[in-house]
Amino acid sequence: MMRQLYIFIVISFLLVACAPTLSRISPSPTATQSVCQPSQILKSSNSFPEIQGTMKSNGELWALLFFDTAHANAELKFVWRITFTGTGQGFHAEARNENGTIILPVWGPEFHESSSWQRPGEEWGTGFNFPTPDCWTITVTSGATKGEIYLDVLPP
Repeated sequence: MMRQLYIFIVISFLLVACAPTLSRISPSPTATQSVCQPSQILKSSNSFPEIQGTMKSNGELWALLFFDTAHANAELKFVWRITFTGTGQGFHAEARNENGTIILPVWGPEFHESSSWQRPGEEWGTGFNFPTPDCWTITVTSGATKGEIYLDVLPP
């Protein structure tokens, strides 16, 4: 009887020792890469690409692009149409990337007195040179009117 008890204990010990162990395996953290959601590019009546801005106030913003694809380290020309609302004056444009870097136009704003581009508001021209490929948000204000466009700037 003692021998059977001893065999039972040894077998039990072996079964416990050889049984798979359950352990909690946590997924390793991974960096989440953002996906750029650029503004929709349309074709204007004069065949240039254009973007209708996303408004952060009342009013309307349009951007006429003098390029097909935005690349870093290249001077890119924009013509803006923005309706003026509220108080304040002038025109201001700046671009911000996902890391918080802010850049100002390399030239402009230049007021345009006349134009063949038919969109509401006053017309201004600017040039931007994006230093890095990234998702860039260009914010434009005129008085109390504020709007944005979003660009996926590619490597040079």
